[in-house]
Amino acid sequence: MLEVRHQGVKVTTVAPGSVDTAFAGSPRSTDTSWMLTAEDVAQTVVDLLRMRDGAHSSRVEMRPARPQAR
Repeated sequence: MLEVRHQGVKVTTVAPGSVDTAFAGSPRSTDTSWMLTAEDVAQTVVDLLRMRDGAHSSRVEMRPARPQAR
């Protein structure tokens, strides 16, 4: 990010926490309603793309608002 920002290139790391996907290859057998959705992450990326040219978020961490109790 530091190397290319003067050329107008924005680099952002998006680090989502628990996301309800079948990424691991098998469907989950427990309640996943508390997890982030793929749409939550996608909306964050869209919001980053719409950010005005004079602003830049270099790192975005996402977590479920109400995580499952352990």
